[in-house]
Amino acid sequence: MLPFSQFKKNIDSLLAATAGFYIIFLFTRHGGIGIEPDSIVYFTAAENLHNLGTFTDFIHRPVVDFPVFYPFFLTSIMLFTGLKPILFAPITNAFLFALVIYLSGYIMECFSFRSKWYKIAVLICIVLSPCLLEVYSMLWSETVFILLLLFFMIALYNYFKSHSKKVLIVAASIAALASIARYAGITIIATGGLLLLLDIQLPVRKKITDLLLYSFLSVSLLIINLARNNTVSGTLTGNREKSITPLSKNLHDSGSVFHDWFPVLHSHNSGAGLLAVFVLTGITWICVATYIRNRRLATYESIAAAFLLIYILFIVTMASISRFETLNSRLLAPAFIPLVWICSNQVVLLHKKTSKMKKKCAALLGAIIFFCFLYGQLAADYETWDGVKDAGVPGYAEDTWKYSETVQFIQKDSLPFQKGYTIYSNAIDAVYFFTGRVGKFLPHKEIDLEVQDFIKNHHCYVVLFNDGDNPDLAGVDFIVNVKQMKLLKQFNDGAIYGFDK
Repeated sequence: MLPFSQFKKNIDSLLAATAGFYIIFLFTRHGGIGIEPDSIVYFTAAENLHNLGTFTDFIHRPVVDFPVFYPFFLTSIMLFTGLKPILFAPITNAFLFALVIYLSGYIMECFSFRSKWYKIAVLICIVLSPCLLEVYSMLWSETVFILLLLFFMIALYNYFKSHSKKVLIVAASIAALASIARYAGITIIATGGLLLLLDIQLPVRKKITDLLLYSFLSVSLLIINLARNNTVSGTLTGNREKSITPLSKNLHDSGSVFHDWFPVLHSHNSGAGLLAVFVLTGITWICVATYIRNRRLATYESIAAAFLLIYILFIVTMASISRFETLNSRLLAPAFIPLVWICSNQVVLLHKKTSKMKKKCAALLGAIIFFCFLYGQLAADYETWDGVKDAGVPGYAEDTWKYSETVQFIQKDSLPFQKGYTIYSNAIDAVYFFTGRVGKFLPHKEIDLEVQDFIKNHHCYVVLFNDGDNPDLAGVDFIVNVKQMKLLKQFNDGAIYGFDK
């Protein structure tokens, strides 16, 4: 699918990929790969798969909130290198980012409109994207998911060119892997199914057989993963609390992310909700207009637009049904490259459709937009670099956590934690990461069983981190007034509570 001749045509993509590799290497040089709560689940699940053959997290619970592929991917590299994920992740992520950049360039070579200058400009925006640099500086499953998305687009594009069952099987297999890399991978499955259904060039009988084949293969791994989750936990994707953010708030939060991605709009964040609606309406119009014109959505641009629409709608809808963290750049990161493609492509189309005299104006408009975009990206990247070069990537690998007064205290065993006592924390993953001690999260306020178990346990300590504050969990008032625990040690960034006997 990637013939050798393409490498000669993509020297610019190779140079951009090399630059992307080096930037991730620089970003992670001080403190290593970025680590946050999800990262700890990923790498401990990988280590437990490797060492114990069980898909469990750092407190030995079955992992159901996240699908299996990313930990399995990390385990595979462990088998090959003999290293732990935290050690090989910086180079692995740099390579994954380089591959994403190269494939983006490869795909743009097959756009309906091809221009070296346009391609170079978009590649620069991808390489310097604060959103993608954040993702590939962290131990997150999005690093693999975005790569699988690009591979899927290549496979689906080639299927529409050939209508080959072999290529369709490849596309369905990639979609299946994406769905067990992130549950949001169902959007990739949906994109393929919808575009197959809309392809008017497929004879009815072949369309039915190909749709059945694609549907069966693409959902197979997800069904196995969900069945396993139900067996070990009684839930399909873990305990999901009801959303507390309405659709309007989630549209606003999505629009805020788009504002940050497009720096020219950054100062006008008050209209974020309208921007999200405008983006969704615009993408819908592009998909509908393209389908009316061509009776199919088979180009890279239309495949990207269809995925973009389905993905954003899915994320916003799910955030309005199930409780998510605030919609942020990470959650929407898979939409970044398709969104840049679609938006820049509209400027290109404007240039093509205008008269010769107006082409210069369209080209000038495109150049102004690009340089404003580039300036905003460089400003954000410089701000990030100013922090990571001396303190490390934000998260548990950052110096503020490593040299935290609370962390250094519990690392040194300064407090004689009694054997058999349970350690509770609002960031028990941090306790595990820095000390290797296994404990429990403080109970969720809305889960009565957790609250009662915590109240009844009089052989425990609580380690509170100021930076780990979570309003869904029991807080200081509950610990002191209901649980009646005493403050044993106060720090400038946390505290330890216990029973003063």
